[in-house]
Parts: sequence; structure tokens; C-alpha cells
Amino acid sequence: MAVPSAPADTPFLTLLPVVLVAVLVIFLSGLGALLLGDFDLDFVTLMQILSVRSHSTLDFVVWELRFPRYIVAILAGSALAMAGTIVQSITRNPLGSPSLMGVTSGAAFAIVISFVIFTFDTSSRLVFGTLGGMLAASLTFALAWKTQLNPINLTLAGMSISLFFMAAITVMLVSADADARGIYYWLTGSLANLTWQHVQLLYPYVIAGLIIGVGFARPLNLLMLDEQVAHSLGLAIQWWRLALGIVAVVLTAATVAVAGPISFVGLIAPHLSRFALGMPAANNHRFVLPLSALIGAALVSSADLLAKFQEVPVGILCILIGGPLFVVLIRRQPQ
Repeated sequence: MAVPSAPADTPFLTLLPVVLVAVLVIFLSGLGALLLGDFDLDFVTLMQILSVRSHSTLDFVVWELRFPRYIVAILAGSALAMAGTIVQSITRNPLGSPSLMGVTSGAAFAIVISFVIFTFDTSSRLVFGTLGGMLAASLTFALAWKTQLNPINLTLAGMSISLFFMAAITVMLVSADADARGIYYWLTGSLANLTWQHVQLLYPYVIAGLIIGVGFARPLNLLMLDEQVAHSLGLAIQWWRLALGIVAVVLTAATVAVAGPISFVGLIAPHLSRFALGMPAANNHRFVLPLSALIGAALVSSADLLAKFQEVPVGILCILIGGPLFVVLIRRQPQ
């Protein structure tokens, strides 16, 4: 990962076209999400439903089924992208993301425990998910510590922890007496059957994550430097890594609790953001983090629209898209 330079002036000429494209993708995805489904609507009918509330079936479908799903797609994409940006920065690992660090699977494992054993509501599952994500992150760091958190070794450690937790989930579901079909579908990363309650649960975390990420852009910038340099500049490295790591875990856990595990968004969005910004703005988290959130929202909302045609869970589609890109990123890393 490149060494951060001094903060640059706001790259408006660079940001504007990227932001406009991302906003356009989000808007068109939303339009498609509201128009298309089990039965399609025409544009005029949709405008009538959006402008005048009624108690009709079409009104219920648009406002209570399709609209919350679209909003959650935006929120989930933003949260995962911000979490991925933070993970890549605090570990100085261009291959870092919640899913590849084992955080997503750890959160999912803890949430499945709450499903099977305790049957808590979604907000309570967030607490379980946060604890599971922190456990997985701790195990990943412990495995890779002897290699001084080498990016490849850190990624391999995270993937090992992820596989362990996914295997544990499978054993738990096979052994459980309860009907596990709904949990299996949730584990694929599904945005189906979401309501405004899920929106209300997720959006405070996304807003808080954005405020914290932008507000603490300087520590994030410094964490990308060599440790001795960052320490000489007065940064409490371990404290900031822990604090910002918790932010990334909570963002991931909130998303997993609502939408299930959605992989690779946290890996891809930060890279697209840095590539679009170019140097030196690509090293300034005042720009990188909000742009990553916007790109993440565009990725998940558009992927969910594509997934709706065959009712494929959006998590599966993100894996199909993100897997090849991950291989490309691996090949670009030095030996």
C-alpha cells in the first residue's frame, strides 16, 4: 500500500465525475428496484404510488417491501465499504476486508448462535455479532503476529479463521433441531423480506461510521505509514488500531445482523475509490472513506437489482463478481 503524502486540496475535478457516476448507478438501481419484481410496474404507476399514499396492494409492495430492501442495500454497501477501508488502513494491508480478515464469518457464527439457541431479535444479534467479529479479528491477528502482519499471511490467517467459523456454523445447523432453511438463506447474504425496522437499525451505524471515519481521517492516514514514522509524529498506534478496528467490526456486525454475510464489497470499494481519486488524494481518508461508502452503496444496490431477476441472494452475486477481482489483487502483490 502506498505511503500517504501530505493532505491534498479537495480534488473536486477528480471527485465530481466519480460521484456523479456512483449517484447515477444508485438512482437507476433504485428505480429498477421499485419497478421490477414478482410483477413489474410502469413508471407512471410508480410515480402515482410514490406521490400519494393509499392502502392498495401496490402501495404496500412498493413502500413496505421494495423500498426498505433498496435502502438497506445502500446502507449495507456503505457500511461494508467503510469497514473495508478502515481495515486496509489499520493493517496496512491492501487485501484487507472484513470478510477476508474473518470478521464477517465470526460475526455470522455468533449471530447463528443467537438464532439457534436464544432466538433474540435483530438488535440483540448485533451485540452477538460484534463479539463474534472481535473474537475472529483477535484470532486472525494472533495467527499472523509472528510475520509482523505481512499482508499475504494476514489474509491467509483471516481466510483460515473464516473457514473455521463457517464450518462451525454448518455443524451447528446440522445438529440443531430448529428448521435451518431460513438461516441458510440468510447466510448467503439476502436482502429479501427486509422492513423499515431493519433500516432504522442499520442507518445510525452507517452515519456514525461515516462521521467517525472522516473525523479521524488523520489517524487513519498516519496508520498507513511505517510504525516508527507514525510513532514519531505522536500517534498512539496500538490505541488507534484498537479503536478504529472496533468501529470496523461494529459496522460489519450491524450489516451481517440485518442482511447476512456479504463478501468482497469491503475489499473492492476502497480500491475503486483510491483508483478513482489518484495520488495524492488516494491517501487522504477525508476523501477515500466517503467515496468508498458511495461506491459500496452503488455496488450492492446494483448487484441486488441484478440478483432480483432470478431471486439469487445478493451475497452470492457479490462473491461471483468479487472472487476474480480478488485473484487480480493477489497477483499484483509483490512476492
